[in-house]
Amino acid sequence: MDEVPAALRVWIVEDEPAAAALASELSLACGAEPTVYRAPLPFLSALRSAARPDAVVLDWRLEHELSAALFLATRHRYPDLPVVYWTGSVGHSLPAMIRQDAHTSVVDKAAGTQASENALLGALEGASEG
Repeated sequence: MDEVPAALRVWIVEDEPAAAALASELSLACGAEPTVYRAPLPFLSALRSAARPDAVVLDWRLEHELSAALFLATRHRYPDLPVVYWTGSVGHSLPAMIRQDAHTSVVDKAAGTQASENALLGALEGASEG
């Protein structure tokens, strides 16, 4: 009997409800199971205790400016985990550690859903090959 491959998992950290719902829909469209974290602490807890996700979607403009800390925690735990920064901020305004990270892509929310879907598909493709 053939094994059924496990569904790819995307963790989304987004504090804006409409954006979180859209990111979830995009994950589902890409064939991945989304888990949404509306606050940093549940995400950090999952990062420590849950099975590794296949990709993470972060929003740069999280409340209390904690996005950089979440990125660093993610990189500390999983140095090669694909991260998609889905942000309303101008890409070049993000820190170099994010812009130059080989496993991170930055997507402007204003670029539309196709750009976000393409970035997520690229992240998941890398995850499924690894």
